[in-house]
Amino acid sequence: MNNKALSSGFFLILLLLALNGCIEENVDESSALYVDDDGGSDFLKIQNAIDAASEGDKIIVREGTYLEVLSINKSINLIGTDTETTIINNENSSQKVTVQIDAESCTFKGFTVIGPDVSTDIIGIYVTTSHNILSHNIIMNTKNGIYLEEHTENNKVYENIVTDNKNGISAYRSNNNNISNNEISINIPSGIPLSYGIFLHGSYNNIISGNTISYCYTGIRIKGSDDSLVFDNQIFKNKKGLYCCCGAGNNIIYHNNFEQNEELNARDDVRNRWDNGSIGNYWDDYIEKYPDAVQIDGIWDISYNITGPYSDEGNCDRYPLVDPIDI
Repeated sequence: MNNKALSSGFFLILLLLALNGCIEENVDESSALYVDDDGGSDFLKIQNAIDAASEGDKIIVREGTYLEVLSINKSINLIGTDTETTIINNENSSQKVTVQIDAESCTFKGFTVIGPDVSTDIIGIYVTTSHNILSHNIIMNTKNGIYLEEHTENNKVYENIVTDNKNGISAYRSNNNNISNNEISINIPSGIPLSYGIFLHGSYNNIISGNTISYCYTGIRIKGSDDSLVFDNQIFKNKKGLYCCCGAGNNIIYHNNFEQNEELNARDDVRNRWDNGSIGNYWDDYIEKYPDAVQIDGIWDISYNITGPYSDEGNCDRYPLVDPIDI
């Protein structure tokens, strides 16, 4: 096996992802609208700036705590100056969405979004449209950190920290999205069964890559969703690592680390591909299951069977990795 060629292949994939939209175009800041809750700018409130903005405008929000819920109904670029100190805080549990994006081609970047309580039906960022970019945000203290609603597509969700929510990032009948390089850590009691880091439900052709997912009941759940790529993720210290069920088929899951997941690393109740034809995943329980395996060019010579009804019928990782990948 040519490891150099494989490395080049992964570099090409990542390059293509970047060119596919993970690099934002610069927007002229000379015409931007400014928000500062301490005064001295165009607006004190973010929503007032949104209401005054025109399509394509950029709104720059200075550091501060904004006790607001936002409705974004124009194609704008909403940018916080510092993620950790530019805070949108929804203290009212009657307001079920903290930030709602109802216009296409928006950018929402550089904010901490805080909900009132994990136990309430609060959504941190609720997306009802397509072609949006959500990046470099912190979302916490909600039932659903980021929720992509049905009939949406081509949204890019990357380099966010989604922590201390019940669920991290969910896509419901939402297709062709790129969910990459996010840090998702739920940190709620493991006895709560419906807690997911990333949840695809009836969603197709999505990319889930480069995410770090920990302390969830289920790290990634793929339900009734086909034809997605899941690669380069670190899935560790969850109760269950990755679970495919309910008609989820033809997803390709490869080049991921599965480590220290309490109950099981993976379960597949349908039939999915657990390697890409030459590279599989790293499983921390591999040696325990296959003590007689021999490594050949970084690949174990015995397939790793995936827990589920078809494990005896070839539902397996044919090229399990000897060493964990670098994330």
